[in-house]
Amino acid sequence: MMSVCDIGTSKLAYQFTGKGELTFVIDTALGTCSAEWRHIARALEQYGRVLVYDRAGYGQSTGSSLDRTPRNIADELKRLLDFLNIERNIVVIGHSQGGLYAVQFALAYPGSVCGLILLDPATPYDDEFKKVLTKEEYRQSGVDKTGSLKAARWITGAGLGFTLRPLLQKGIPFYYHEFDPETKEYLLRSLCRKETYKTALAEYFFSHSSADTKDIADAVSEGALADMPIKLLTHSSQIYIKELMRYGGMHRDVAEKVESLWQGIMSKYAHLSQRCEHITADKSGHYIHLTDEELLLNIAKSFAGS
Repeated sequence: MMSVCDIGTSKLAYQFTGKGELTFVIDTALGTCSAEWRHIARALEQYGRVLVYDRAGYGQSTGSSLDRTPRNIADELKRLLDFLNIERNIVVIGHSQGGLYAVQFALAYPGSVCGLILLDPATPYDDEFKKVLTKEEYRQSGVDKTGSLKAARWITGAGLGFTLRPLLQKGIPFYYHEFDPETKEYLLRSLCRKETYKTALAEYFFSHSSADTKDIADAVSEGALADMPIKLLTHSSQIYIKELMRYGGMHRDVAEKVESLWQGIMSKYAHLSQRCEHITADKSGHYIHLTDEELLLNIAKSFAGS
C-alpha cells in the first residue's frame, strides 16, 4: 500500500519501511516507478530504513507544477524527506536517470547524504554519442529516447494505453524479473498512463540541457563530492554488446563502439569523489537491480556496516 504526501508541487506516492539510523532512498529510471524496486526494498530492510517513491508524474504520483529539471526533482525529494523527518544518514540509490538525480541531490544536500550507489547512471555527456557516431549508428544505439516516448504518449493520450499491455508484458522490466501480481499490475498501469510519457519526455529534455546539468558536469570536473563514498556499478560490456547486436541489429564493431562510449561517459563519475569505487556487474546488462540483486545488496550492506 502506497502512502501519499502533498509537497505542494505534486502529491508523491511512497513507501517507507524498516528501522535504523541509515536510510536507503531509491530513485528510479526514466519512465518507470517505485514498483520496479519493491523486491529490493524488502531485502534492504535488514540493513536500515528504505524509502521508495514515485517521482512526480509516475505511478500513483500526480504531475508536478515545476519543470522536470534535475534540481527541481532533487528539491521535491527533499520535501518528501522533510515530511518524513529524514535529515541525515541517507544513501541514495539511483538507476539510470535516477542516478543523475541522485548525484544532483547529493550536490544540493551534502550534509544529508552519506553515500551514493549509482547503477548505470545517466550523465550530462550524451552529446558525445552524436559527436562520435554516424547518424545510422546513433539511431541504432537507442540513446535518443524521444521518438519512442512520443509514440507512447500519443497512444496513451488517445486512450489506447490498454493496447500496450501485451507488448509491455513481453519487454522490460518483465523480461528480467518475475513480479508478484500486485506489483506487475502497478507497473503496467503506470506504463499505460499518458502522464508517464509526458513526464519522461520532460525529464529527458531537461537532462539533456547543458544549462540544467551544468552543476553536475562542474562537480565532476572539480571532484565536488571529494570525501563521499560512492559505488559506481556499470553493466557487463560483454552482455551489453550482445544485446545491442541482438535487439539493435548492430554489427559487432558498431556495438563495441557504442558500448565503449557509454562506459567512458559513466566512468567520469569516478572523478566526483576520491572514495568512488567502480564495480562491474558481470552478470548484468543495464537492469542490474533485476539481474544481480545479490551484488546490489552486498554493496548496500557495506554502507550499513561502515
